[in-house]
Amino acid sequence: MWKRLWNWFTGLFIDEFMVTIYFPGEIIELPDGKKKQTYNPKEFHCKRVKILSETEFRLCKVDGQVVQIKTVEPVGFDVTKIR
Repeated sequence: MWKRLWNWFTGLFIDEFMVTIYFPGEIIELPDGKKKQTYNPKEFHCKRVKILSETEFRLCKVDGQVVQIKTVEPVGFDVTKIR
């Protein structure tokens, strides 16, 4: 019960973010010879976001799990504040 009350109280002061990272997908070759790359977005519901560079992110999810993402190539991302 105390943990639930504590989570409610801290929820009043801690911001939450929705982070969408667009990972590269497959490369499709069009009939005219051009290549088109698709993207696979992945969403994370976080309470802390630390963007170290375009290729490295450190996220602390709402459930307390820390996720560190490193990519070889720079990826696109969106950060939206929920509350």
